[in-house]
Amino acid sequence: MLKSLSLGGLIGGLVLFAWGVVSWMLLPWHLATLEKFKDEAKVAQALTANATKSGVYLLPNVHKHEPGMPEAKAKKAEAKGKKAEAKRKKAEAEGMKRMIQGPVMFAAVNLQGTSGSGAALPIQLVTTIVSAFLATWLLMNTTLPGYWPRVGFLVVLALTAGVICHVPDWNWWGFSAGYTAVAFADLLIGWTLAGLAIVKVT
Repeated sequence: MLKSLSLGGLIGGLVLFAWGVVSWMLLPWHLATLEKFKDEAKVAQALTANATKSGVYLLPNVHKHEPGMPEAKAKKAEAKGKKAEAKRKKAEAEGMKRMIQGPVMFAAVNLQGTSGSGAALPIQLVTTIVSAFLATWLLMNTTLPGYWPRVGFLVVLALTAGVICHVPDWNWWGFSAGYTAVAFADLLIGWTLAGLAIVKVT
C-alpha cells in the first residue's frame, strides 16, 4: 500500500506539474482572461503610495481602522459607546454603497515584486506531489471497482475542489466568468491526466 501511495503521489504530481507547464506557458488561455490596466505606471504608483505593506487588499474596505492609527487609539475610539457605534455603522453603510456603485477590487499586492519562476517552480512541484499523494490516499480508501470509475473518482474530487475554491471567487469577488471557466477546465484536464496515471500505478 505504501509503495502504491508513493507512486501515485509522485507520478500523479509530476503529471500535474507537466500539465501546469503546458497550460500556463504554452497555451494562451490563462493570459487571455487577465485584463490590463490602461496606464500600469499610474496604477503601480497609486499602489506604492497607498499600500502600507504587501498583502491582500479589499477596495473599499470599511472593516479595518485607518492605516497608521495605533491599535490602542483605535480601541479607545471604539469604547466611546453609542456615538462610536453609530459612527461605525454609518461608515459601513457608506462602504457598502461604494461597493454597490463600484469599483471594487480584491487583489494580492506584492510591493517587493517576485523572485521569478525559479523559486516558485519547486514549490509548485511539491504542491502537485502533495495534492496527488492526498488524492491517491483517498482513492485507496474507496472500494470502487474498475479502472474508469477510479479515474472518475479523482476527476469528481478535483471538480469538488474547484467548486469550493473557484465559485466563491466568482460569486463574491467578481472573478470573471472567463477566468473561472478556464480555471475549471485547467483543473479537470490536469486531474484527468493525473487520474489516468495514478489509477494505473495503484
